[in-house]
Formats: sequence, structure tokens, C-alpha cells
Amino acid sequence: MSIVARQPVAVRPRGGAPSTAFPAIVYVVAFMTGAIAMSGLGSTGCWADSLFVESVRAEMLKHRDGPIAHVETEYNDLFIAKRSSFLAMSTRFRAEANIDSIVNLKDPDDMPAVYTQMMPVGLLYPETTRRILMIGLGAGSISTYLARAMPDVHIDVVELDPGVIASARKYFGLQETDRVRIIESDGRVYLNRHRELYDLILLDAFRELGVPFHLLTKEFYALVKEHLSPGGAVAANVTGGTKLFVSTLVTLRAVFPTVDIYPEFEAANEAQVIAVAASIPLPATESLLQRAEALQGRYRFRYPLPGLVMRRVTNRNADKGELLTDDFSPVNLYETVPIRPRQRP
Repeated sequence: MSIVARQPVAVRPRGGAPSTAFPAIVYVVAFMTGAIAMSGLGSTGCWADSLFVESVRAEMLKHRDGPIAHVETEYNDLFIAKRSSFLAMSTRFRAEANIDSIVNLKDPDDMPAVYTQMMPVGLLYPETTRRILMIGLGAGSISTYLARAMPDVHIDVVELDPGVIASARKYFGLQETDRVRIIESDGRVYLNRHRELYDLILLDAFRELGVPFHLLTKEFYALVKEHLSPGGAVAANVTGGTKLFVSTLVTLRAVFPTVDIYPEFEAANEAQVIAVAASIPLPATESLLQRAEALQGRYRFRYPLPGLVMRRVTNRNADKGELLTDDFSPVNLYETVPIRPRQRP
């Protein structure tokens, strides 16, 4: 791979509207961070082994604001940029770029991207969580957050792009520990080659054009299900508002009896969504809330879990969606077809 300095590019969060200035996005996500965190402003309750090299982040903090590096990899066009204490990794396609990961260099428990604050909602479904698999690394903000909060959990992170792994280490200081492994592999290939079971599997793999199609099909979700411990769950980052969104729901429902969604904002048709799928019968909201309160009391998450329960949507209509299979998965087309909510009479 080659690393060269570049000028600022138009950027947008995954699934969000384009923006011509990285600083504006940083301020927006910082504002939303405060809104969701609310009373959870303290650090996580459990201090885990070092998950990043502090000296690397200290040096990046000294760096002037603006673009830091352009990394051309085999799979992506990566851009590293800084604004204040925020460091972002984004991928570029044509004139725009999608922010894949943002880290607060001053606060390792801060997750400025709103959807990342919601990924832990998947913890509410398994009876216990001891092993987590995450497909998609980015800058490692989610795996770092969970590992710092939950010192009794082991996390395997699978990332296809060695350039993403190298950039996460070089610019964000990410490192492995006895409890957190970074594995260079395609997520589906990894599952096919290994038999380990996980209590929670997190799906957050993106490339410049979105989620690779082979990680969105019925066959892939069936493979994921085979690697779940009894009562385990999968949480997937999904962009709302398109035919791909509702097709993803159709496909998940073909494999799992329970599929809930948790939108970033009130407009579930347009927001980034965390879809949680499980083999257990549909749990009552009260049961999830009790579980959230127990986990929050134990681990003291920065972003309180009970607040996420209230975003739950159990009956999202997916009539316009299609079943995605290895033989039929027009992902690139469906992600460009908007789904508009029905007009009220």
C-alpha cells in the first residue's frame, strides 16, 4: 500500500447526507454523543488491559487539524483526518467519502458515531456474554469500548483489509491483548473455517460501496446462526431508507424468529439502524429493560443500555423487500432504491 498526504474531501457518515467539511460532522456527532449519553457521562466502571498505545494517540493529538494521510489498500481508499480531539477513518468513492470510524483521542470511552453507541444493544439478548465476534474493524472503537467495559469478555475481530488493520495500529494506536484478537480474513471465510461459538456476533463490515453482498444473504446469516451459542444473538449495522434495508429485514427473518431494530433517530425509515436477530422467541420489552438495567449496573456502560431499549421497533414493515440469496443479491442496486413511508390518508 502507499501513503500520501491529500487535501480534504467531502465526507458523510455511513448512510448519512454528504458534507463538505469534516469539522461539521465532528460537531454533529459530538452533539449527538452528549444527547444519547445523558447521565452516563462517567467512564466505564472496569479498567481493562491496554487496548491501544497511549503514546500513538498522544502524538496524533498534537497533530494539526485536517487531513493526515491517504492510504491506498487492495480493497479501499482510506483517509485519516483530525479535528480537535477527533480522529476519523473514512473511505472514498468518487467525490464523496463515508466515515467508517471516529475516535476521541482524549477519551477512549467516547464513541462519537451514534450508531456505534447503539451496537451494544445486542448484549440484551443472550443470557450471558463471554465471547464476542465482530466482523469489521474500522478504527476499533466498538471493540475497544466493549473490552474496556467488560473485562471478563473475549473479543475476536475479523477484518478483511490489511490496510485497515495497519492504519488502525499506526494512527489510532490499536493493539491486541490476551482478550482481544485481530484476525485478517474475510468474515464469511473465517466462519466457514472455524467452529468457535459466540454469544454475540456484531456485523459492521463496509467497503466503499457498502456492505459486501456475500455478507447479506440468507446463506451467510444461516452460517452466522451456526456459530451462535444457545440463546446467542447477532447485531448488524444497517443503513435505513432503501430497498436494501427492507430486504435485509426479510432475509434476517427467513433465518431468525426474532428480528428487532433500533434506529438512531425517530425516523426509522431513514436512520442508521441496528438490527438484532436471535433464535429465541420475541422477548418482552420489560424483560429486555430488566436485562439492560442489570448489565448497566454491572458494567457501567458510558451509553446506558436502558435508554436504548426504548428505541426498539418489533414490527417494521418489510413488504417491499426481497429475499437475498447467494444466487440473487443485487445489493448495489437495492441500496440506491429509496423506500418512502406510506402517506397517511
